Amino acid sequence: MATSSPVVPDETSPSPRLDCAAIRAIVASGRRLLVQGAMGIHASDGIAGKVASHRGARLVGAGTISAVLKTTDQLRAEIRSAKLEAPGGYVGVNLMAAINKADFESHARLAIEEKVSFIVQGAGISREIVRWCKEGGVPFAGIVSSGRLAAMYEKWGADFLVAEGAEAGGHIGDIGHPLPALNAEVLAATSLPVVAAGGVDAADVAHFLAAGAAGVQMATRFLACSDGEVHPAFKAMHLGKTAEDVTIITSCVKGMNARAVRNAFTDRLARGEAVPPRSKAWWFGKDGYMGRRKACVECLGETVCKCRASGFKESFCITDALLAAAIKGDVENGLFYTGQSLVRIGERTLAELPTAAQILASLEARLAAGEAVRVPAVPAVHEAAA
Repeated sequence: MATSSPVVPDETSPSPRLDCAAIRAIVASGRRLLVQGAMGIHASDGIAGKVASHRGARLVGAGTISAVLKTTDQLRAEIRSAKLEAPGGYVGVNLMAAINKADFESHARLAIEEKVSFIVQGAGISREIVRWCKEGGVPFAGIVSSGRLAAMYEKWGADFLVAEGAEAGGHIGDIGHPLPALNAEVLAATSLPVVAAGGVDAADVAHFLAAGAAGVQMATRFLACSDGEVHPAFKAMHLGKTAEDVTIITSCVKGMNARAVRNAFTDRLARGEAVPPRSKAWWFGKDGYMGRRKACVECLGETVCKCRASGFKESFCITDALLAAAIKGDVENGLFYTGQSLVRIGERTLAELPTAAQILASLEARLAAGEAVRVPAVPAVHEAAA
């Protein structure tokens, strides 16, 4: 059955700008940023406004909405809903440069039109979006995996940077570049505020703040909160896991490494099985995604998708796999991207999951208690290839 059109709230006022000056003012006040990372297709829906509404003694929340594979109506509705939930809060949008170029520009223009607090972009490099943000008056943040890229984005005019280390969920850059080392490298390469990201959990926050980061980004922890809108089975897939339940796959996106919860689907990829695209009318309706009705909705850039480039005889359809996980909760056939920090999620049942507000309150309490700084380690993971 096709999804119904979302109800789009009335236009709200512009969100406050999360630019370089605003972040420096937050740091000068003795507080730091707590950014909720955007996660894949619909995985983090409903969370951005809850995090953006947080203004604590030690942390200022910033919520991020994933624009990936959302229709124009879906993205606009989520932006407006988050802004209504967090009046005066920082609400941003995450974009991937690897997606279909027309979709990338359409989503960027929409986010600018909706006057979000910031746009953050990864999965490739785009100088155009920095220019669009400048012209539209929206701060830009680049996701970086090296000091070199950090310096490049500063030269282009970024407002802040997200240093994403090898422990991140989903697509990761250099699998041998753990966040503690990357954070130090990026801080040395730029004068811009840096947010440390990738596999961060509550016990890591104090370390990265003490190391000089203007804030930290947490994503996986918010996947396992009670008030996110993702399918309950998706949340359950993140509970009670060990290092053996985490795998590195070879994605259809340029053959990049990507971290996911191990299941029957990732085992199929490890055996080299191809998973070609199927009709998506059950979700996007008869008119398809952005008017594209075939099984392959060309979600990625023309030369980016290994599945499409092989005539659908190799790799897999990432849209099918991610929708199966987030919307259907299909634990056998879905792709459940996750950060390495899932092995430290303490809850074991859905009934135990905290709300986003409770997660933030717990972080505030830990920082207030002045807990000992611990240097995060990088656990070994099972590696697979497709």
